[in-house]
Amino acid sequence: MTCTGWFATQRLREGVFLVSEPMHVNSYLIVGSHRAVLLDTGLGVSSIRACVEGLTDKPVMVVNSHHHFDHVGGNHEFNTIAIHEEGEKFLQREQPPHWFPAYLEFAQEMLEQYGAFRAIDETWFQVLGREMQMRQFPEDFDRSQWKTTPTIPTRLLADGDELDLGDRKLRVLHTPGHTIDSICLLNEEQKILFSGDTVDTGPIYAQFVNSDLALFAKSTRRLARETGHLVDTIFSAHGARYTSYPEFLERVASAFELVTTSEPPGGFTPTSDCFGSELKEARFNDFSIVVNKDFEPGVDESRGGELHD
Repeated sequence: MTCTGWFATQRLREGVFLVSEPMHVNSYLIVGSHRAVLLDTGLGVSSIRACVEGLTDKPVMVVNSHHHFDHVGGNHEFNTIAIHEEGEKFLQREQPPHWFPAYLEFAQEMLEQYGAFRAIDETWFQVLGREMQMRQFPEDFDRSQWKTTPTIPTRLLADGDELDLGDRKLRVLHTPGHTIDSICLLNEEQKILFSGDTVDTGPIYAQFVNSDLALFAKSTRRLARETGHLVDTIFSAHGARYTSYPEFLERVASAFELVTTSEPPGGFTPTSDCFGSELKEARFNDFSIVVNKDFEPGVDESRGGELHD
């Protein structure tokens, strides 16, 4: 079995593969001499295991960057699953059923807008690579039955843990903020930071029930301080611009520090997330920070998104 037309794969470095559900979520396969890590398993609308088996014959351990539905959808296809210890209880719970139709509605609108965008891109700019060309959901995907399957992790991770793949190691960095269990993976040998949803190009979600802006600011500042000089590439979980560079870490950290304490330049702009929740965002040119609509800088950390605590 190989990847279906739903996934797009791209070799990024020696032993590092993007496994993308274009414009939805980006998973990453990191292959060592003895074993491999699959960072996140996507939406679960098609078999990510079949795709991964076409890329490596090494034993694969899933590592979830956090417990959100779009990062754990294929977990049930694997026997070895690791998540930060704060995420254990979330991974074993049913996800709220209304998330799935809400996301499908969001995805359909995005697909419609993408058609116009792609036509312009093909004529004028040629920005989108093959791995970021959005497609229809698979024909055998039953929208009415879509849900993620709760799974029991076989390993719990803590800050500083190392995942030994043989000829390379991945260091776990606990970066709470987006969720309490959010992590990044640092590959010093290849100078790569896999940032999960802690650092994204485009909207960075900080509005959920167990999001925490103060922790987000600390986590992003830590990444800028501790990893900025160790890496030359950041691979993110969302966005067509899934690659960014060390300088981006400083910009994101400074933006979070600003938003937590004062009104950002230009103020906040009304927006919504992938569930249709009414929110607001602070825009910083090529990324934004999305917060609860009632959030006031320096007053509290009001939360109210769609995520259970």
